[in-house]
Amino acid sequence: MMKQRDQRRFEGRVAIVTGAGRGLGRSYARLLAAEGARVVVNGPALEGQASTASEVVEEIRGLGGEAVADLHDVTLDPAAIVATAIDTWGTVDIVINNAGATDGGGIDEMAPERLERLVDINLRASVAVLRAAWPVLKEKRYGRVVNTSSGCVLGLPACYAYQTTKSAIIGLTRGLAFDGAPYGIQVNAVCPIAWTAMTAGIPDDQFCKFLKANFDPELVAPFVGSLVTEEVPCSGEVFSVGGGIASRLVLGFTPGYQAGTTPSIVDYLAHFDQICDTEGLVVANSSMSEIAYRAHQLGVGGWEPTLGVAAP
Repeated sequence: MMKQRDQRRFEGRVAIVTGAGRGLGRSYARLLAAEGARVVVNGPALEGQASTASEVVEEIRGLGGEAVADLHDVTLDPAAIVATAIDTWGTVDIVINNAGATDGGGIDEMAPERLERLVDINLRASVAVLRAAWPVLKEKRYGRVVNTSSGCVLGLPACYAYQTTKSAIIGLTRGLAFDGAPYGIQVNAVCPIAWTAMTAGIPDDQFCKFLKANFDPELVAPFVGSLVTEEVPCSGEVFSVGGGIASRLVLGFTPGYQAGTTPSIVDYLAHFDQICDTEGLVVANSSMSEIAYRAHQLGVGGWEPTLGVAAP
């Protein structure tokens, strides 16, 4: 149940939450509305059913919040979702790309159109919604974005297509953090662990019972809410969130093994332990930071990375 908050920290802000008709998106929309945001609750009607997005809007309004339902499909008309915010309230400040889908199977088993469906929903739709919202955020020199990746990027069997699209979200987030920095736009991503309609489809009854008992989607929403506040201290970061726990997922590189100017296959094979040793792991804030580190290792001077924007 949505609780009334002590403060309305999102008063005056307009938020878009895609895939907000149930599960995580519903939790995000309800929390933002409870703290004063005006929320576009996106979620198309399922075949033969009423839109659950409309039901979430009624819940929010019943508790004194402001919300409007948007029934557009993120894969077919993503710009229309942003237009709903503009037409209703004149602006947009917050975008939470939550809509997604999953599918499984081996690379030699899944038909190409099944991969394309995941690319459309999990990646292209997120890009398209942000493409439509970006000019508004740039003009007002303020924006908060949360994209949705997945812990599956760490590895999972028979799930390559889903992992591929969710890994791409990390690249999207890192890149847009740099692009948005000069305009006051901060972009982060979450890898939620939650019991939802999607995870309910996992063919493991014991695992599903474990998720249902310990990982309510309501426990993810407060951290996502923190990422869209004015005070959020980071951009370009990825977080694992679930069960009331939030932790940073890092991209880094090891010091590695320096083979010198005449490396060989045999030499590298003999030093894989050192190459993979995580002692001294460096958390990267950009690809240029790694090149600068390698230049230092090689003793090459006279070059420093210049990106033109603050690193995330």
